[in-house]
Amino acid sequence: MFNQHNISLLLLCFALICYPDKSYSQAPNVVFDYIYPYSDGIPVHRFKERREKILNTHSPKSLIVSLSADIRNRQNDVDYEYCQNSNFWYVTGIPDPSSALILSPGGIKKDGNVYHEIAFLQTRKKDKEVWSGTSMGPQEAMSVLGLEKAIAYSEFKDVLLSSLQGIDTVFFTGLPTNQIKVPLADKPYFIETELRKTLQDSFPNLYVKVQLPLLISMREIKDIDEIRLMQKAIDISISGHKASMKSAKPGMMEYELEAAMEYSFKQLGAEDIGYSSIMGSSYNACILHYTRNKKQTENGDLVLADCGAEYQHYTADITRTYPINGKFSEEQKILYDIVLEAQDSAMQHCTAGETFKAPHNAAQAILMKRLTELGIIQTSEQLKWYFMHGTSHYLGLDVHDAGTGGVLKNNSVITVEPGLYIPKGSPCDKKWWNIGIRIEDDILITDNGPINMSAALARTTKDIEQLMNTVDK
Repeated sequence: MFNQHNISLLLLCFALICYPDKSYSQAPNVVFDYIYPYSDGIPVHRFKERREKILNTHSPKSLIVSLSADIRNRQNDVDYEYCQNSNFWYVTGIPDPSSALILSPGGIKKDGNVYHEIAFLQTRKKDKEVWSGTSMGPQEAMSVLGLEKAIAYSEFKDVLLSSLQGIDTVFFTGLPTNQIKVPLADKPYFIETELRKTLQDSFPNLYVKVQLPLLISMREIKDIDEIRLMQKAIDISISGHKASMKSAKPGMMEYELEAAMEYSFKQLGAEDIGYSSIMGSSYNACILHYTRNKKQTENGDLVLADCGAEYQHYTADITRTYPINGKFSEEQKILYDIVLEAQDSAMQHCTAGETFKAPHNAAQAILMKRLTELGIIQTSEQLKWYFMHGTSHYLGLDVHDAGTGGVLKNNSVITVEPGLYIPKGSPCDKKWWNIGIRIEDDILITDNGPINMSAALARTTKDIEQLMNTVDK
């Protein structure tokens, strides 16, 4: 029986669990061991090489500042799972928020020494870690990641401002948040504008740049470790696609197909999805970035699955389109084969030295020719009704990764993803309505031609049907 006394004790216990009381501390000598969670990731020497390249390429009268991502609030006192800023991660490997890095080609005097790199991290506190887990502190940043100097994040502002004396240009590797929309305000609050104003109030002749062009070109070309991690993310994604396709049957909800996909990702070691999974059936396949995934599938539907796993911060990006009942209809097969032909043509142009738009132009030419032959379009302008996006983007730490968009370079990775989307009401024969198809693979650019990193996943209608109708032993 609960009496008033018992209820009071219960409420007190609940309050102690849910709301930390600053007057309570850990028992003496409690230690939470810090274990770096990315042991299979980028080796420490790679981070060091990247920082050295930036330092060696910039003037002694410049500073380079990199900032961690902001924490994103989900609702009330619950935040989204933290995701580090890709530029900051690329040069540090630091996984936690409220962190920063200053690179100084000319050197910064600190505590009687001159440092060319200083990292700033939150100091570790046992009373905080019992609630939210361990995080990397300054000592771990030096011992685990080999940073030259790491100190408390509380010193960041003072060190930065004192280091700007005699500096003509400060480069930021991007901003954690670019703008804030203020309720009832006509214009958003632009962080870049305020940052530049704040710094130039104290240093009127200072150039403030919020992009580092060198970093974009560095991230475009992948090293051997990045390619290894991307292949792992792609292999995990292939397994997820196979699992989802083999589970498919009419009547399933889109989110059930999504669940089969993402369960496989996690089971195989992916720490997250690289982007919100797209699992669109029937007319939802004609919506490019459909992510609600709440419709019930019906017999005869096509399902467009655009999903990729993230492994050690690197993401895959693969799309397959398949019949929910395991058999393409005549119209579905005709359009699917056209998209596949367009993709094959685009891949032939994925060689170092080709222009970034060459794969798109090749895919577009095939789609235009074949849709004209079918009578779906009559002019080249009408192709945009059914194919309204680019064929490729860079891939890496971000699903839409950093890149220059110029000539394709050896060891860069791009997607090749032509598609056709013919929603209900389109000015063509009704037999084509509500067919949405995209085929997307991840392509490593080399001097000797393309390497399809996701080639192990069925692409042809025959192979897809065989995969879906083969019973695992």
